[in-house]
Amino acid sequence: MADASAPDTRIQVTLFGPDFQPRHQFTTDGILSRTRVSPDGKYAAFTVFISGHSYQDANMSTATVLLDTATGVSLGNLEEFETWKDGQLYQAPEFNFWGVTFARNSNRFYATLKHGKTIYLVQGDLAARKLTVLHENVECPSLSPDETRIAFKKLSSSGNWQLTVLDLKTMKETALAETESIDDQVEWLDNQRILYEKIDYDPPKWVSIFVVPADGSGKPEVFLPNAASPVVVRE
Repeated sequence: MADASAPDTRIQVTLFGPDFQPRHQFTTDGILSRTRVSPDGKYAAFTVFISGHSYQDANMSTATVLLDTATGVSLGNLEEFETWKDGQLYQAPEFNFWGVTFARNSNRFYATLKHGKTIYLVQGDLAARKLTVLHENVECPSLSPDETRIAFKKLSSSGNWQLTVLDLKTMKETALAETESIDDQVEWLDNQRILYEKIDYDPPKWVSIFVVPADGSGKPEVFLPNAASPVVVRE
């Protein structure tokens, strides 16, 4: 949880324990964008905008930090990790990372990397402090419960984001039935369905959580009206 109401763009980050009581608190600079906790609860990740307010802002700069939830200690900014591409160390003066999603083995995670105008999906190894480029044009990844697919938003030539699913074995992409531009890090309801937030035009106009099949079939439907930021807790 983060409180970004202050005008100086300093936010307070709070880590809660399983009893929903605050466990650790600290402040950081930036505007909060994405947060995730690993399935086993060992690690957390958050992204802030250091400059800019949108991923489409040419001058935007982000910071993505991993945390040990037991101690509240930072495990590092992803910019401090080694990045590898096509078997070679990939280095540049300016990398931007965001949108972490953890595997059940929380040492493994995925995230978005932007270098220049190119966006990549990277796979992370926390212990090795290593990132490996897997695929292009993948933003805000979300790993499926069976860990075979990544749901993400894909930037089109028109400037819209198309909800898409990537098969991690074949790297085949499947566009989902949602036709509106969705700027969200989606959540998997189960292995067949995707949850996400978008504008709900039924009065009063606000946002609701929608659900759509993960195989490209069907159509979007309201899952939970007047709600946002869905999280599914699995046993």
